[in-house]
Amino acid sequence: MGDSPVKISRIVCRLRAGSQAQFVQAEDGHLYAAKFCGNPQGNRTLINECVSSSLLGHLHVSAPFLRILELPPDLPGHEELYFQVKGERVRPQGILHLGSQCPVNPDQKPIFDFLPNRLLENVQNLSEFATMYVFDQWVGQADKRQAIYVPHKSPKLKAYFIDNGLAFNGAGWELLDRPLSGLAFQSCIYSTLDIIPLIEKAVCQVESISERGLLDAADGVPPSWFADGDREGLDNLIHKLQKRQNNLRTIIHRHLPALCNYADMPSPRPGNAMSRAV
Repeated sequence: MGDSPVKISRIVCRLRAGSQAQFVQAEDGHLYAAKFCGNPQGNRTLINECVSSSLLGHLHVSAPFLRILELPPDLPGHEELYFQVKGERVRPQGILHLGSQCPVNPDQKPIFDFLPNRLLENVQNLSEFATMYVFDQWVGQADKRQAIYVPHKSPKLKAYFIDNGLAFNGAGWELLDRPLSGLAFQSCIYSTLDIIPLIEKAVCQVESISERGLLDAADGVPPSWFADGDREGLDNLIHKLQKRQNNLRTIIHRHLPALCNYADMPSPRPGNAMSRAV
């Protein structure tokens, strides 16, 4: 993550997400998918994003850069910043929030959150879905694997892996053992990969993350995001993550038949339309 917060300068639009995120521009000129404190999924999901981003850095996958965003009280259009909760508008809490930097300017290049099956072969880093499968099994991802696609050296596209708020079972901060956790919506992704050696490589990468690397994953989380007991809860979660790291090879081996069966299933949405994310 960035070393210091950057101020939000403009609100662009709302995004589709359970956290009710907003697309914003910051004073550094970059565009961000912003998740705010007090969102319906809870502040722990922001902490999950930070911890996951740090761990993914060790695995060398393509993921957006995270930045702490500062919300000025006099921001124009601030009245549009609210969560819809049970029919009521609820304002974000505090000053510091989380931004996931947009990998391209959507005014210049399109960003897609769904590709037709026939275009998946143009994704130049499709093999990283295997790495993300191992990661999501490790961290107990409770959501489908989310990714966006952007043009990259035409006709190629590049996938960026996003939305790790529901790692560690979201606000539950537990590592549930789910054979099909964290899989992408399109099952055909996995059938196109030489999956076994890719998974083996990813498991070795996870196993190589040091204890220091795990402990450092919580660095940079703003103290204002922690509720009572959360600091101790996060330390306990890191301890559980280290224990699961040592058992990950056994877990993956146990779950491989379910992954192979999933890969053989027809993708439930094989249509020809590409879906724009922004």
